[in-house]
Amino acid sequence: MPKIIDKEAKKLEIIQAAMKVFAQKGFANTKMIDIAEAAKIGKGTIYEYFKSKDEIFEYVFTHFMESMETVVAKAIFKITDPVEKIRTIFLSWAEMISTHSTDIVEIMLDFWAEAVRKKDSKNLGIVNLDKIYEDFRILIKSILDDGVRAGKFKQVNTYLTASLMLGAMDGLMIQWIINKNIFDIKQATEHSTDVFLTGICTG
Repeated sequence: MPKIIDKEAKKLEIIQAAMKVFAQKGFANTKMIDIAEAAKIGKGTIYEYFKSKDEIFEYVFTHFMESMETVVAKAIFKITDPVEKIRTIFLSWAEMISTHSTDIVEIMLDFWAEAVRKKDSKNLGIVNLDKIYEDFRILIKSILDDGVRAGKFKQVNTYLTASLMLGAMDGLMIQWIINKNIFDIKQATEHSTDVFLTGICTG
């Protein structure tokens, strides 16, 4: 009787193997054969699941962002106070980065650094980063707008404020990835959020 293969389980094994190889060799230096060997499958077999390492990266990134969005949505679901919503969004982000996603973030930074260096529009277009930023920007802006209407926040440009908040979080993440001993990412995120909220809160 032929062996029944759980394709989703096998795909996950390939993803996990790819993550290790990307982290060790860098995205640019990784070949599909490297991933196949790490996953202990034949080179031909890996193409039954993914057409290229770009597709593997896209799959990893998409699932990471979907997980991030789910975590944030669950965290703020029952919160009505806009101040606490903002705080919770960024603390949830820091928690996920620090506990589950270090390798993924490092791989993403490596991927885009290489693509930017080579001016590789194909790789830069694999993931619609502009849309991802805009989705989070709109979420934060909507909460800020609620806070302004409720008198909790000052009359600020909420779109630019949301952009600044995202920029601050990105900056903290990059610094922490480069040197994890420089500060605790959760503590730094909490401090950064407090500084922003102190600046825009009316009370």
